[in-house]
Amino acid sequence: MHIRHILPRLGAALLSLAILGALGGCGQDESAPFRVLEELGARDYAVICRLNDRIAPQIDEAMNTLAAEGTLSSLSLRWLGRDAVTLKAKAKEAAGEPEDAENAQEQEGAEEPRVLIVGVETDAAPLSFSQNGSLGGLHVDIAAALGETLGWEVRYQPISAGEVETQLSSGNIDCALGFDPDAVRPEKYSVGVTFLHSEIVLAVQQESPVRRLRDLKELTVGTPDDPLITALVRDDESLTKYAAGATVYRTPRRCLEALETGLCAAVVLDRMMLEHPETV
Repeated sequence: MHIRHILPRLGAALLSLAILGALGGCGQDESAPFRVLEELGARDYAVICRLNDRIAPQIDEAMNTLAAEGTLSSLSLRWLGRDAVTLKAKAKEAAGEPEDAENAQEQEGAEEPRVLIVGVETDAAPLSFSQNGSLGGLHVDIAAALGETLGWEVRYQPISAGEVETQLSSGNIDCALGFDPDAVRPEKYSVGVTFLHSEIVLAVQQESPVRRLRDLKELTVGTPDDPLITALVRDDESLTKYAAGATVYRTPRRCLEALETGLCAAVVLDRMMLEHPETV
């Protein structure tokens, strides 16, 4: 074959290989535009109420109904692009009669429709966030579906992960939706159904020269004001050995902004927030 016919085919073949290589890279375990250095731990997301609050079992039953109907999975697909729901609907009672949220209400005393005040974060996209004065996100939509199932009006109260106990004990909220169950004392607070699970990771920007923990020497790490995350950072001997320190930012969004503007070299965050740093 003449060389002038070979060269275009060779060029096309090399281009195809380059495209395949780029596509292969997209499948790596990285959360663009961020690069994960290490997994530090994991967390669950649950519904938390005051201990012995009569609405707690009703909320649990309604959440199980939403799981059985596929509503939770549908909302997860919308906001996360995948079904990350870990809650599986309870098996039917041996007695035979399925107990839905309405039956549970009747057994508890046939309450009139009420207002349910739900504590959610407002700067943790895609789970819950405020944009142009309106709340959105996975947890916000779950709370709305919860209220519809119970027949109650839902109102939202912005809280941080570190405020769950104080907001519940003060009566400012009826329940906290989408928070770590290990962050509250079981002798005082009732942890309801767990519906999501995710990993807590140490990450940098894709273009960062930091490739491993030792590259963090004399650099700072950013974390949100979250008891679980700050504890993971404090207890990780490898991380504390190399990093110069950790700066706590009030919200996950502010933590990401600090990384993007160079105020910190790395962040410790929920992987879901790194996969979807912008609102949908």
